[in-house]
Amino acid sequence: MKRINPVLLAALSTFVVFTNCKKDEKDPEPEPVVETPASYTVPVTYDFGANMSLTSSNQRVAMFRELITYVRSTHTATANVTLSEQKMINMFSNTGNPFADAGNLGLNASGISLKEKTNNIYGAAQELEAIFKEAATVSQTTVSGTNGTAGKVLGPVPTTTGAVQAAYLMSSKGFEYKELVEKGGMGALMYSEAMTLLKNIGSYDNTTVIAGKGTAMEHAWDEAFGYFSVPVSFPTTTTGVAYWGSYCNSVNGVLGTNATIMNAWLKGRAAISNKDVAGRDAARDIVVATWEKVGAARFITYMKQAKTNFANDGARNHSLSEGVGFIRAFKYNPAKTISDGDINLLMGYIGSNLYEVTETNIQLSIDKMAAVFNLDATKL
Repeated sequence: MKRINPVLLAALSTFVVFTNCKKDEKDPEPEPVVETPASYTVPVTYDFGANMSLTSSNQRVAMFRELITYVRSTHTATANVTLSEQKMINMFSNTGNPFADAGNLGLNASGISLKEKTNNIYGAAQELEAIFKEAATVSQTTVSGTNGTAGKVLGPVPTTTGAVQAAYLMSSKGFEYKELVEKGGMGALMYSEAMTLLKNIGSYDNTTVIAGKGTAMEHAWDEAFGYFSVPVSFPTTTTGVAYWGSYCNSVNGVLGTNATIMNAWLKGRAAISNKDVAGRDAARDIVVATWEKVGAARFITYMKQAKTNFANDGARNHSLSEGVGFIRAFKYNPAKTISDGDINLLMGYIGSNLYEVTETNIQLSIDKMAAVFNLDATKL
């Protein structure tokens, strides 16, 4: 057997070691491993344990409800009720213990207000305060409202025994003050806050847990959900739905919006708690799109009501005031489907004087909204 030269063997060993070292140096960095979130349970109700809080949004919704109830107190055909501008301002800014707080939510001592959340770039707080002032002044008049004159405008005479005739406090151009405050607040407060929180959801800390609230990201999602104003067991339970939640429920028979949006609320919150970023964002997009579609659908229903009651100034202008509020709310959604140009077109159809709107233009607004959101207006 031929022996291997020891010197050659040592040289070959050195070459092999050197070659291996060079190979290691050239290996690319391993690809980062994207961890697939472990499967997790999505609860069937909005119950995410002790570290969850809907308190502040629930308090603001309760404050808003008291404010609207107060403005609506003028809606009586048989009495003249006057409003206090100062009382509305106090309720708006939560000063001077203005709330009856029937739900014992601690509204007066909460340290929060409606005004602080409507002080946005659109000047909503100033706009609402101007409406308070005008509504208080008009509520003192006993002159009936007509085109060019602000005052109370009656609805159709009831045809059913015991039915109460509707009455609305309106501006000289037919805009109903209660709706200006209610739909204005629904857009400038609830919708605006929720859309802002959801838009920025990825920027919140999702590591540090604050007892009773969860992480900042979890709490932001909870706040947004609270402004939707539905029970935690929605849609199994619809008792107590209010404002946006109520309107969602009203179009559910046609659009199936209840389960769609609630499932998204639940999946998004569970995704946040389980660090599932993709799941969170997918759920967020569904909430935003469904919420916007609810507004579009309700606009159409109010426009159809305006056509049905076209001959009665009170009923027609009431429905138009509701519809205009939904159009104006769209601007608070940075991910809205409808364009600014289409919003302006819709507002142009309705015009600035509700006494002078035409049935043709109302129908054009219905057709446009239906086309933008691919809705069948005949079913709404």
